[in-house]
Amino acid sequence: MKKRVVGSSILVVIVMFVLLVPQKVFGQSFVKDNAGVLSAETIAKINQLNQERFQTLPGSPEYAVVTLKNLDGQSIETVTNQLFDEYSFGQSAYNNGLVFVFAIEDREFRLGYGDGLTYIFSDLSDDDLIDEDTKDLLRDEDYDQAVLNASDRVYEEMKTADETVGLNKIYADGQQLLAEKKAREAAESKKFWLLFWQLISSVSALVIAAISGVIGWRKRQTKKSFQAANVIPPHIHSDPAFDEKAFYRWASKRRNYQTFNHYIVAGECLKALKMYLLSEVIPRQLAEFERISPQPARNQMIQQALKNPQLADQFVQEYMKDHKNLKIFGQELAQGHDTLRTYETQLQRQLKEQLRDYDLTGDILAENAYLIPQYKKEIQQLAEEEIQRRSRNNDYLAMLLTKEKTYPEMVQTSSQEIASLIDSVKTDALFTIDLHEVYKNHPDLQKQVGDFSGEDRSELLNNARREYNPTTMDQSLVYLLLINHVTRQEQVIAESKSSDSDFGGFGGGSSSGGGISGSW
Repeated sequence: MKKRVVGSSILVVIVMFVLLVPQKVFGQSFVKDNAGVLSAETIAKINQLNQERFQTLPGSPEYAVVTLKNLDGQSIETVTNQLFDEYSFGQSAYNNGLVFVFAIEDREFRLGYGDGLTYIFSDLSDDDLIDEDTKDLLRDEDYDQAVLNASDRVYEEMKTADETVGLNKIYADGQQLLAEKKAREAAESKKFWLLFWQLISSVSALVIAAISGVIGWRKRQTKKSFQAANVIPPHIHSDPAFDEKAFYRWASKRRNYQTFNHYIVAGECLKALKMYLLSEVIPRQLAEFERISPQPARNQMIQQALKNPQLADQFVQEYMKDHKNLKIFGQELAQGHDTLRTYETQLQRQLKEQLRDYDLTGDILAENAYLIPQYKKEIQQLAEEEIQRRSRNNDYLAMLLTKEKTYPEMVQTSSQEIASLIDSVKTDALFTIDLHEVYKNHPDLQKQVGDFSGEDRSELLNNARREYNPTTMDQSLVYLLLINHVTRQEQVIAESKSSDSDFGGFGGGSSSGGGISGSW
C-alpha cells in the first residue's frame, strides 16, 4: 500500500512537471537574420544562450534576436511590437519574452519586452544595453560580436534581477515593486537635488571660471603663436573676407588646436591658415562674386577645381603671396579648360590609333583570338571612361596649371599615357568579354548570378575577377571559377536563411511591456 502511494506521488510529480514546464521543440531557433549579417556560429551561440541560460531562469524567459535590412519607413517601436504580436515571445503566464531588433541600414536597435519584465528594464537606457564599444562594433559592421555583447548584457540584467529580487516575485508583484521603487527614487531624487542646488551655486562659478580660463588661455596662446610665426600676409589682413577675430576663434577650437599640434612651429600655423582660407574665406568670396555678378558656370568651375588637392594647394599659395585672386584663378581655369579640350580630343584619337595596331596575342589564349575585336572595343570604352574621370577630377588641369607639365610636354607624353591607360584597364576588359562569352554558352549561369542581390552579385563578380588570369583561363575554367563562387555564395545565403527556418513556436507572450531604443 505504501509503495503504491509513493508510486502515485511520483507519477503526479512527473505529470505536473510535463504540464507546467514549457516544452521546446528540438532545434528551435531564436534568431531571425533577415539582414543576413550574422554567422552560423553566432546564431548557434544565441540559441545556446537561450537553452542553457535564459531558460534555466524561473519562468523560462524567451529571448529572440531579429535583424532587418531596414525599417521600410516604419518606426522601430512599431516594427518591434508587430514582431511581438506575430511570434508571441515569452510564456503567456508570465509575459516574460524579449526580442532584440537590429535595423542595419537605419542603424537603429530596440529591445522589446513583455510587461512581466517591466520592473527590470523600464529604468534602463540604450547605453545600459549597448555601450560605446559595442556601438563601435556595429559601426565597423562587426555584427556578430555586437549582437553577442548585447545578448549577454540582457541576460546579465535578468540574472541580477533574479539574484537580488527573484524573478518569481517580479512576475507576481512587478507593478507593486515598480511603484515602490519609483517612490524611493523620487524621495532620493528630491534629497539629491536639494543638496545639488546647494552645491551648484558655489561650484558653478569656479567651473565657469576654470573653463573660461582654459579657453581664454588657449586663445591667447594661439594668437601669440601666429604673431610669432608671422604667417598671415598683410594683404590677407586687409581683405574684407578675412576676419582676424573669427580666424583666431576657429584656430583656438580644441579640435583645430590639437590637429595642428598647438601651433608650436610656424609650419603648423601655415597649414592651419591654408585650411581656414580654403574652408571659410574663399567660399565667402565666391558667394560675394555670385551676389555682385552672377556667373554660376564660372563659380562652379572654381569650386570643382578647388576639390583637386594640387590645384587647391597651388591656388592658396599664390593667393597668400598676393599673386592671384579668384578672378585671375577663374580666368586661368577657363583658359586651361579650353586648351585641354584639344588635348582630350587628341587622347581619344590616339587611343583608337594605338588600339588598332595593339597586339593582344601575348595577353590571351590562342583559342580566344576570335574575340580580339571585342576585347579592343571593351578596352577602348574603359580607357575613355578613365580619361573622362581624370578630366572631371581636374587631374589634367592640375598637371597644366601647377606647371608639373607644360602643354607641349603633355602632348609629347600622351602616347605613354595611352599605353599606361590600356595596361591599367586591360585585364578588366578581357574578363568582361570572357564572362559575356560564358553567359552566351551558359545562360543558366547568368540567370543564377542575376538572382543575387546587387551587393551579393558585385561581391561574387569581384571575387572571380581577382582570381582571373586571361593567359591561363579558357572559358570553361572561367565558368568553373564562377560556378565555384556562385555555390559558395549560395551556401552563405542558405546558412543565413536556415537560421530562421525554425523561428517561431514561442510561449504566447505579448508586446504589452515596453522597450529600449537607440542608434549607432
